[in-house]
Formats: sequence, C-alpha cells, structure tokens
Amino acid sequence: MDKKQLKMSTFNDALDQIKDGMIVGIGSGTTIELLVPKIAEKLEQEQIHIIGVCTSNKTALIAKEFGIQVIEVNDVDHIDIAIDGADEIDHDLNLIKGGGGALFREKVIDAMADRFVVLADDSKCVDYLGQTFRLPVEVDKFNWLLVEKCIKAYNDLKVTRRMVDDVPFITDNGNYILDVELNEGIQPFDMHEFLIHLIGVLETGYFLNVTDQAIIGTPTGVKIKNKYSK
Repeated sequence: MDKKQLKMSTFNDALDQIKDGMIVGIGSGTTIELLVPKIAEKLEQEQIHIIGVCTSNKTALIAKEFGIQVIEVNDVDHIDIAIDGADEIDHDLNLIKGGGGALFREKVIDAMADRFVVLADDSKCVDYLGQTFRLPVEVDKFNWLLVEKCIKAYNDLKVTRRMVDDVPFITDNGNYILDVELNEGIQPFDMHEFLIHLIGVLETGYFLNVTDQAIIGTPTGVKIKNKYSK
C-alpha cells in the first residue's frame, strides 16, 4: 500500500470514536483532508450530528463544503475529541506537528480536547523528534530575524524561514514559520521551554504529553498505541 492507503486504513478506528452530539476538533493536513469526507459520510449514514471546530481556515472550508457544521473555538467551552495527523511520532507518543503551518491553532484545540487521537502512516514513527522532520516555530513578523539568530545560537542549529514559491509563508494568524533542524541530543522538553520564552515566539511544533492515542497504518495492518500502554 502507498502512504495514502496507509493513512486511510486508520480512519475506521477514528470514526468509531465520533458519537452523536460531540464537539469534534478537526485537524489540518493531507490526512485530515482525506478524513473529512468520511466524517460527512458517517453523519449521513448514521443520521447523527456533530459540531466541528477546525484548526485551519482550509479545513473549515472543506468541512463546510461537506455539510459539517463548523463553529469557532471561542464559541465552545470544551471539545470531546480532537483528531489530527502528525509529522513525527516518538515512542512516548510525543509529536512534531505544524508541517502545514497550523501548529498554534492545532495546539489550542488539542489541549482543549478530552481526548486527542493522532492518525498517521508508519513513516511518521521515529526514534527521536527531529529525526526526519524539522521543528516548526511560529514567530511574529516584527522580530523574526532576531528570533532566528537566537535559535541558531542554541547548539549551533540550522534555522530557515519557511518560503512558498519564493515568498514567505504566512500562517492563518499572520505570522512566519521558522523551521529548525534538530539533532538526536536535543531534549524536546528543554528545547520547547527555551523557544517558548523567546520574545516573538507564539508556539512551537512540539506536542508533548498531549496524545491519548495514535492510530498507525502499516503494511501489515493498523497498530493502535494508547497513552501509558505503549
């Protein structure tokens, strides 16, 4: 199976956790864009209703196109379940996310959720965070270069401002993304604390101690990893 098929193999286990009347956090990225039509199909077939809270403008638009009711995060006081993809998953279910640039909104919604479920193919599983994917850091445009210099000085790291078609990428919040190449010796909790206290950093792509379940598509079948029983 290719990566698309592996991702889609995780959907049934995730869909089974969506129940009538739930407020569902709907993530961002290619995996979720494939999942949204399946959510809509489930709602129609089972004649149930949910409310979606989306982590990006793009996801919200797609969800609305498929007839899913979408409201803003400030209009809810809790989220029953959040479902999203990941760019990396380590052995302790810690993540790097933000490849699509929605890391701040993803972190807000995932933190609000009673249950946070991650869907991925097995290529996202790593021995340490940063092994295959750079760490996204959302920063204010006003002092982004100063922030970049501070991050570079931390263990002589390579940092680049994200560009799309030779133009700086802008998040839904109007900020830049700095992508940081990590190495095996960097401790995620220490690195996050360093970054989050730099003036101009809104959030990092570290998602630490927030995942309740990871559903992983592999060539030999779906593997489910739960928090505290990995």
